[in-house]
Amino acid sequence: MIEFDVIVIGGGHAGTEAAAAASRRGAKTLLLTMRESDIGAMSCNPSIGGPGKSQMVAEIDALGGVMGRAADAAGIHFRMLNASHGAATRALRAQIDRDLYHNAVMEILRDTPNLTITFETVTDLDVYEKIVNNKYKAKSIIITAGTFLRGLVTRGAEKIPSGRLMDNGEYQAPDMHISDTLRAAGFDLMRLKTGTPARLYRDSIDFSVCEPQPADTPHEWFSAPCDTNDFDTQCFITHTTEKTHQIIRENIAQAPMYNGDIEGTGPRYCPSLEDKVMRFTTHASHHVFLEPEGLDSDLIYPNGISTSFGCDIQDKWIRTIPGLENVRIARYGYAIEYDAIDARKLRATLESKDIPGLFFAGQVNGTSGYEEAAAQGIVAGANAAAHALNIAPLELDRTNSMIGVLIDDITTLGVDEPYRMFSSRAEYRLHLRADNAVRRLGETGEKLGMISSTELAKKRALRDAAADENDRFYAGYIARAQREIEGVRRDMGLKIPAGFKYAGMAGLTNELIEKLSATRPENIAALSRIPGMTPAGIMVILRKIRG
Repeated sequence: MIEFDVIVIGGGHAGTEAAAAASRRGAKTLLLTMRESDIGAMSCNPSIGGPGKSQMVAEIDALGGVMGRAADAAGIHFRMLNASHGAATRALRAQIDRDLYHNAVMEILRDTPNLTITFETVTDLDVYEKIVNNKYKAKSIIITAGTFLRGLVTRGAEKIPSGRLMDNGEYQAPDMHISDTLRAAGFDLMRLKTGTPARLYRDSIDFSVCEPQPADTPHEWFSAPCDTNDFDTQCFITHTTEKTHQIIRENIAQAPMYNGDIEGTGPRYCPSLEDKVMRFTTHASHHVFLEPEGLDSDLIYPNGISTSFGCDIQDKWIRTIPGLENVRIARYGYAIEYDAIDARKLRATLESKDIPGLFFAGQVNGTSGYEEAAAQGIVAGANAAAHALNIAPLELDRTNSMIGVLIDDITTLGVDEPYRMFSSRAEYRLHLRADNAVRRLGETGEKLGMISSTELAKKRALRDAAADENDRFYAGYIARAQREIEGVRRDMGLKIPAGFKYAGMAGLTNELIEKLSATRPENIAALSRIPGMTPAGIMVILRKIRG
């Protein structure tokens, strides 16, 4: 048996951040994934950042993480969204060269001490003894399976068991047994769905009828100016038409999302085109963003038209979009269903409440998006190392980070659709900005051994001036928010003892007792967010805790 402190299953955005974070904290770590192409793979859109997301990338970077550095090295088109708005709503977004991103992540991981990467399929998993394939044993295991748990690709009547369609057109095999292992261990699984659009040949698109979307020059960076990156490419916007919508309406019975062929729930905030057409009936058109997949790639990603229609229907409506009349399709869009756990079974550290040393991160927790996955990965990795080495955990909450908001939402409220981060989800978003992420989290990262003092000093030199200016501009609002944060930390941070019994408590309804017993919130802040919880109920529980 080969022994490690931490084993990470899965090499996507959650897995790479988890493995790197655990290793930086001194844990002997194994990253186990099926093939090298999994590492940093961008299965869907070739971009990083955006509202709510760029703040998390900045927080990952402040903790010494991978994503910001890799995005800077691989970015080919940087643009600050909401630039005319306040600093709290501004969001950096970059188009990414897929190959360069993979290479950048691989380079970072290869330079990470304490980390071993093995390309191997998981055929056996013991979540109690932390043994994988009857060969590897650890004190902590992190599952970052993405869309691979019983993954099923659907395209019209076509159904293919798969976790992902690769760039070469090959369907990557799903995992068909980890779900059963988790179910046997007491986890409730849900079926979720996401989708992706067709990929189009660049030389078959008439960009002259599309609206250019120029990059910022000069532009901001996620982590720090990258001397090796002087790339620049062009993006464009087009739109669907009434003819597009007519074809979709006429053929809606053939859409798996509408004829019952797909069981999983899709993301409300990133719907398929057929969803948009059927739900927003007053919209005459929807934007389509034509985004290059790389500097040397001959493919364009048409962001905004993900679909589950069959190839024949896609052929009909794609060519009704201006600029795409004569387009050649390299790969057709598809929907994918997969299993996810109920994240209310997890602590804020992303460790199972019932199985010590078992952690989860990414889409397996019911989220959607590269940034959401990476954010959970860095937390799970840091805390898996903490469990294995008996060192201090990484504790994030709603008052100090967007990542804390994400984790609090999914572990306290759960999800009924793939969760996507928005800045509007954070009640203290004036405080949780990208420009002050280093100020908020850098010292924590340094204390936990996640970022060196030298690197932290460099980041402070880059970020502090901007943070000072934005703090000055919002001074009154920020001071008020800080008072609220201090109040929350004082009154709501009180820990609820492990094994606290809600049954039979006067002042709580039977329904609320059932919810609290199932969710087992870790502190008063988490308890207060349980649906149906009242101020009176909180006081009942506080009195019992304080004796």
